Amino acid sequence: MPVGQVREWVSSYVYGNITVLSAAIAVGPEQIRHGAAVWAVLATGILTFLAHVLAHVVAHGYGETADEREPEARRETLREVLGTARPIATSALIPAALYAVAWIGWLPAGWMQTAAIVVLAVRIAFVGIFLRRMSGTTLTFGALWSGVVLALVASGIGIAKVLLTH
Repeated sequence: MPVGQVREWVSSYVYGNITVLSAAIAVGPEQIRHGAAVWAVLATGILTFLAHVLAHVVAHGYGETADEREPEARRETLREVLGTARPIATSALIPAALYAVAWIGWLPAGWMQTAAIVVLAVRIAFVGIFLRRMSGTTLTFGALWSGVVLALVASGIGIAKVLLTH
């Protein structure tokens, strides 16, 4: 992928995981046991995805050239935005599946909430490894450490969001 697309994809990936992490933290055991958490997490991922796509489509309208106003160019822009925004929507899939396991009653809600939060934090922590791999550079301890720091900062943002908005 071109550098600009990788940057957009990674931005969406981190943003989506932080947003879903906030939703995963905000739900309570009762919501998990009754299935509401599944829908809350899925809705967070999907609605954040749609908001992101809308914002980017509107922003792409600024300074459009005549060529960019052509229907094919607009479709290509939309395809690119949908592709790079996809990580926002997919970030909700694993937590929703984990909450569904608790909803069905196979495992306790608390375990599944902890698992969902850990999965999201680990996904964020792997960004450094992913970026190294995509750029073809050697994996270093610094890249691993930066992923851990990123996951801690993202978790702090998720917790602050829940505390300040719920």
